[in-house]
This record gives sequence, C-alpha cells and structure tokens, in this order.
Amino acid sequence: MFNPSENIRINLIEVANAEPLAGDLFTKSFNAPIPDFPKHFVLVTQDQSDKQLILGYVHFTKHQNMYLGGGMCVNTRALRQLPKPLRNQLNRQGGVAYTMLSQAVHELHDCAAVFGYVGHKGAYKIDLAVGFKPTVYRHLIVYWKQSLSESEQQQIINEAHKLGPF
Repeated sequence: MFNPSENIRINLIEVANAEPLAGDLFTKSFNAPIPDFPKHFVLVTQDQSDKQLILGYVHFTKHQNMYLGGGMCVNTRALRQLPKPLRNQLNRQGGVAYTMLSQAVHELHDCAAVFGYVGHKGAYKIDLAVGFKPTVYRHLIVYWKQSLSESEQQQIINEAHKLGPF
C-alpha cells in the first residue's frame, strides 16, 4: 500500500517496450502476450520513495494516416493500493481508463484519426466520454485529430472498417 502523501505522481508514459511494465497485466487481461510493436502507453503512479505501480496500459498501431487503438486494460489490484483520496481524485477525473485514454489520444499527433473497435459497453461509454464518435459500422468508433471533409472522413472510416476487428 502506498503511504498517503501529497507527493504521489500519476503519469502517462510512452515506452518502446511495454513488456517489463505492463506485460503481466496485459497477459492477465487478454490471455495473450503484449504487442511487441509501437505505440505503448502505460499509466504509472510513483510515490516519493519511487515505489511504482502500473495502473493501466493501452496500445496503438499506426496504419496509413490513422491509429488503431486497443488492448486497454486497468490494474484494479494496483488501484486498490492507492490512498483513498487519490482513488477518489482519479474517479472524479473519470477513472483510470478515461485518464489514460484521453491523455494517450492527445499524444498522437501524426494522424488524421484514431480508431477503436469496441464491443464492451463500459469501454464504449468511456471512449465516448473521451471524444470518440460512433461510425456507421458496429463497434467501430473514431476520434478525429484533423478537420476533414465529410467524404474524406467516410474514406478513412471505410479504410479502418476494411481492417476488421483490431
């Protein structure tokens, strides 16, 4: 358990290799190894003694002028180790998944859109709260990073749909 302190930091970090930090969490969540290609974002909390807890993980794959997001998982065991005031603060911000996803999407600059393929109702609600929009395709959602014409939007949506579930 973390000691209650004003000095607990929560940061989203991008890492080249997420296996050491989030590999176990990903495997427990998806019964598969963590992807070994970019982009990896890990939500980490650290106290003043540099004790570190991994709160969550999300992955993005670059494809043409878009990112495909997936593999989001939250470490509820680590979350329970945080002091209650910090857990309450995270909840007021929308929770671990919201905090992590909203910051990660903000960091993706070299694209027109970020896509998610979501079947879980809770994750879908979080994605919409972050700013993702439904598309005409079931489970496919989009977060626009650039202003595009309606025809350009439809073209990139169709391209993402052709990829199938990701």
